This record gives sequence, C-alpha cells and structure tokens, in this order.
Amino acid sequence: MVRLGEVAEIVSGYNVARLPATDQDKKYTNADFEHDFYQMKLATLTNDIIYRQSLSDRNMSATIISDENKDKFISQVFSIMKVDTAKVNLRYLCFLLNESDIVNRQCSILLQGSVITRLSAHQLKKIEIPLIPLSEQKKLGRLYVTALYHYYLEVTVAKMKLQGIRSILHDQEHH
Repeated sequence: MVRLGEVAEIVSGYNVARLPATDQDKKYTNADFEHDFYQMKLATLTNDIIYRQSLSDRNMSATIISDENKDKFISQVFSIMKVDTAKVNLRYLCFLLNESDIVNRQCSILLQGSVITRLSAHQLKKIEIPLIPLSEQKKLGRLYVTALYHYYLEVTVAKMKLQGIRSILHDQEHH
C-alpha cells in the first residue's frame, strides 16, 4: 500500500464565481465531467485526473480529464491529481478511486463527523492504495475504461432508439 500523496500531487479547485465574466464560459462543469468519465478510454494518458466530490450525495468519482477540457477552470467540487505515471497507471487509479472498497472505506472514515462532505487535498493525500505491478495496473485499467465506454455507447444507442420511437409515435398521434 502507498499513500496517494506519494504518487500524486493533489490540488483542490477554487471559487470560480470570482472568475471575470470573460472566463465564465471556461468553467469545468458536471456535464464536462460526465463526458470525460464515460470517454476516459479515449483520454490522453499524460493528462491529469480530475476528482469530483458531490456535496449532496457523498458521491465521489475520478476520471482522466480530456484534451478538450484540460484548460478549463476547476471549481471547489473538483480536485486535480498530477500523477507520477512511472508508478501508477491513470486508468488503474481511476478504477481504485471509483470502485475500490478499500478506498471507499477510507473516504468514509475521513468524512466521519464532517459537516462539509468533501475531502480536502490534504485528506486525499492520506488515502492508501494498493500498488500492484505496472503491467497489471495497465490491464485492469484498460478493462475498466473499456467497460465504461461500452456502457456509454450502449446507453447512447438505447437513447437514440427511444428518441426515434417517440418521434414515430408523436407523428402517428398527429395523423
């Protein structure tokens, strides 16, 4: 086990409400996160990981930030992790942060008694992750992001089919 702070530099986002009006459209949004999350398979493996912490449902998740979103301003609900990729595969780390019971338990312990359900960069650095050989990390990470991407594609196709059927039904209603 190794602490996250030993393999990643972690920086919390900031108050984007203070951005000048000209930069308001350059904020990283939850929609940007969802896009990056499901298309993580396509992300550049040298980009940073972005970690989202939802204040409402204690839901936390990580993804590799896409090229199109990497220059956006990050709000306080996000943290950026600059990972030492010689030690940890980005996809594997996202898998651990999103799916690992070991990590989830540690997050729950760190959040106990907190009024604000958000882990600071300092707290995130304390999380311990299992460090397996890099070749195994790459295999697990690739499997994880491929499954997410296939899920995204299947949901997208299903939505398109539903939209098509609704359109046909709507047209029938008016005949």
